[in-house]
Amino acid sequence: MNANRRRHQTTAALSVGLAGLLLVAACSGSGSDSSAGAARDVATGQQAPSAGQGSSGGAAKGGDSKGGSASGGSGEKTTAGGGHVDPAAVAASSEYLARSASLALKVKGIAAAAASVRSISAANDGIVLSENIGGGGVTPLEDPNRVTATTYGEITISVPSDRLDKALASLAEVGTVIRRQSSSDNVREEYVDTESRVETMRASVDRVRALMSKATDIAQVVTLESELSRRQADLEALEAQLASLKDRVARSPIQVSLTTDATVIDRDDDTGFLAGLAGGWRAFTASVVMVLTVLGALLPFAVAAALVALPVWWGVRRRRSQRTESAASAAG
Repeated sequence: MNANRRRHQTTAALSVGLAGLLLVAACSGSGSDSSAGAARDVATGQQAPSAGQGSSGGAAKGGDSKGGSASGGSGEKTTAGGGHVDPAAVAASSEYLARSASLALKVKGIAAAAASVRSISAANDGIVLSENIGGGGVTPLEDPNRVTATTYGEITISVPSDRLDKALASLAEVGTVIRRQSSSDNVREEYVDTESRVETMRASVDRVRALMSKATDIAQVVTLESELSRRQADLEALEAQLASLKDRVARSPIQVSLTTDATVIDRDDDTGFLAGLAGGWRAFTASVVMVLTVLGALLPFAVAAALVALPVWWGVRRRRSQRTESAASAAG
């Protein structure tokens, strides 16, 4: 009886000890998982959720995922490093850019190409600023004598800045591109400064007008009118400058040079043996042409001088010969 009781007590004690060991192991595992999770949260910069947020934490994560996808769907770009690029910041960086471009094309016909340029300008809400067919321009032919209305033309158009790239792509299809250039000028500082000065000058004009409404003396009225006229003139000049800046930012000029000959002077490639040889040959032929031109100009004067000088020379020589004969006969 005592032996059975001891056996039961020993079995119960072992069961209690085993249960205690299992409980300690479970607690240590949970603590290590919590510690590891906290360490991961600290390493990644996330804050560990407080008590009672177990199930809501999953919902929060789901909400974050949805929010991330929603923000991505709204047009916000994500970089490879996880950062975000705000489209508004990109738009603001290009808001004050004054862009321009130039294009040199080899075409089959000047008239047809010029008509295509005008059509492309109209399709992109552009206007033709200037047109020069058959005259020398920024990119003339190497031989000026070959510049005619059927060999060379130049058109300058202006299109909205946001359609500049599209217009250039369309213009490049008109002919073979010989040269293409574009530039951008950031006028942010000048734009902001001019805009601020306009606001300041408007406030100044309003103050002078307020003083004029309260003035009672003629001398004061005359002085204030003179000051108002001066400040209004300054305001109009600033407003014109601001309008010019706005126009430069809003619209972009494109200078299109058209030629039926590919031998357009490329000022970026004027070095090397062949370039020097060509330049020397052009200088030699130009010098020969100049010398022949001078000789041709002097020839009529030389003929006239010869017609006058030959009889005089002949008369002087004859007199000398007569004197010589007279002297010889006297001596004989």
